[in-house]
Amino acid sequence: GGVAMAAPQRAEGATIRPAQLDEILTLRHAVLRPGKPREAAIYAEDSAPDTWHLGAFLGGEPVSCATVLRNRFRGEPAQQLRGMATRPDWAGKGIGTRLLNALDAAVLADPSAPRLLWANARVSALPFYERQGWAVVSDEFDVPGIGPHKEIAKRLGGNGKVPA
Repeated sequence: GGVAMAAPQRAEGATIRPAQLDEILTLRHAVLRPGKPREAAIYAEDSAPDTWHLGAFLGGEPVSCATVLRNRFRGEPAQQLRGMATRPDWAGKGIGTRLLNALDAAVLADPSAPRLLWANARVSALPFYERQGWAVVSDEFDVPGIGPHKEIAKRLGGNGKVPA
């Protein structure tokens, strides 16, 4: 006999699509707020009408997710990336890159959407974001109970300059 091995899953096989909060909340909670109550992974802005969620799904299960909400940055209309999470067994396989590429495309496809994106990124994730064209625009600061972060920003289209 022998054991039938499942074919290795590849990032290309994932479906990236808009998602509902209830589809991605378990993943967001498990990756970003482990050991804390599920409510700790819910953002006040999740229910705002112009907030949207994106997910990468394999066999119906989310393996990566992100949330985008309208939130000014340094006085300028902008969209904030929050809740970017990838299942640990999928880290480093390109799924987060595909998710951010889809996010950029969705922003560019919406004529009314601010082109300036920003986020509070965990210091451990900065190399990932920098590879995706994000710029670090702040000194390090601590998010209590979570750890060291820096502000990052990215402008789609135009000259690409971000507020320093």
